[in-house]
Amino acid sequence: MNTFAAVAVVALLAYTANATPCTDICNAQCTIQKQTCAFAEIFGNLCDTINGVCTQACAAACGCADSCAMQCGGEYATCKSADTSAAGPLGGLNVLSCGLNLSVCSATCQLQCNFNLLAGLANSLSGAGAGAGGAGGAA
Repeated sequence: MNTFAAVAVVALLAYTANATPCTDICNAQCTIQKQTCAFAEIFGNLCDTINGVCTQACAAACGCADSCAMQCGGEYATCKSADTSAAGPLGGLNVLSCGLNLSVCSATCQLQCNFNLLAGLANSLSGAGAGAGGAGGAA
C-alpha cells in the first residue's frame, strides 16, 4: 500500500507540474483520491459518490480562478506583444505596466466573480422562498 501511495504522489506531482488551471489540478487530486479509494475495495460505490462531490467542489472552487486566468492572461499577452514592438528605453516601462495591469485585472476579476457567485447564491435562496410564498398566496 505504501508503494501505491508513493506512486500516486509522484503521479500527482508530475501532473501538477504540467497542469496550470485550477480545475485540472483539483480534478487530478479527485482522480487519485478515487483510485486510492477503489484500491482499498471496501467502500464499493461510495468511491464514485465521493468523487462526484470532489469534482463538484473543484468546479465551485476553481471557476473564478480559471475564468480570471483566461481573461487576464489574454489581456496580458496582448499588452506584452504590443510592448515588444515598442522601441527604445521606454519599452521596459511598458512591460512593467503590463505586469501592473495583470495584477489589477486579477484582483478585480476575482472580486467581481466571487461577488457574482455570492449574489447568485443569495438570489437562488431568496428566489426559492419567494416562489413558494408567491405560489401559496396566489392559491
